Amino acid sequence: MSDEKLPNILAVDDDFAVRMAMDFMFKKWPEYNLILAEDPNDALTKLDEREYMMMFSDINMPVMSGLDLLKIVKEKKPDLPVVMLTSETDIQNSITAFRYGAMDYLLKPPTIATVRGAIEKAVEYLEEMASQQSGAIDMDDFKDMVENFSPEKMGLKDSGSKSTEFSKLVNILQEKLIHPGKIGRIHNLFLLSKSGIVIANLSANNVDQTDADILGGMFTAVKDFMEDAVSASTTSSLNDIQFGNFHVKFASGAYSELAVVYTGILNQEAEDAIMDTLIAFEFENMKVLEKWDGDLSKMGNSSKFLEELFAGIDKEKS
Repeated sequence: MSDEKLPNILAVDDDFAVRMAMDFMFKKWPEYNLILAEDPNDALTKLDEREYMMMFSDINMPVMSGLDLLKIVKEKKPDLPVVMLTSETDIQNSITAFRYGAMDYLLKPPTIATVRGAIEKAVEYLEEMASQQSGAIDMDDFKDMVENFSPEKMGLKDSGSKSTEFSKLVNILQEKLIHPGKIGRIHNLFLLSKSGIVIANLSANNVDQTDADILGGMFTAVKDFMEDAVSASTTSSLNDIQFGNFHVKFASGAYSELAVVYTGILNQEAEDAIMDTLIAFEFENMKVLEKWDGDLSKMGNSSKFLEELFAGIDKEKS
């Protein structure tokens, strides 16, 4: 019998073996109540019966998919951390899940280590959400900061300096760009024109288009500073600068640029994949890019390049 005082965690999967595996794992963690659901409708019923700390959900289920369930859940409980369970062949669905508001995804079959890590990330996420309830970001202020951004004005030309305004910018970017519960390395991909127009973006933090456009302008505004920040002795062909707890790796092509927002470390294989993606995009769209007038409909294939890049380097290879 569950202890009503303990945090509740819901796990929904139509596969009996997966449900039993989760049940077995949670015997190691008596500090949580695990509630199992065998399909999305069962999960929705159980969600109405009590409060939950987080939810695990399979993506591929009959009648109602895990993605459809995720959309309903995020409408009802937008702050509930949801972790999707997926196979390696479901990577496109995993990307869609991020856009619908999922906190992260785990490859099936889940392991004790990955499930425990997801729980810890959910706890961190909820604590962060609680601490930010009184400090909502004003995007109009952010836009003004971006449009008026100047390394000289903020004292960034002085070694080691960090003005109050720059610190504020870093904090805003941290909240807008970094998904607090995401385990994988890649948080955002922005494909930009040389003038800063967002051609396509893929964001784990569910960044809407208006915010994406502002962020695209930010990347263009700080480009010179990013280039200056790269050591002359570096062996990397990409510019990389750290903002707070995250990095922006910036690749520049003939007509477009690719900004990769990530945490942790990217290896040489990942750096090569970033450059290869930009080269492939420009090669396929060269004629349009040469005379591009800003019409995004002419770049209808751009998202596929970001999705393939995300799939290739998001998770650490085992």
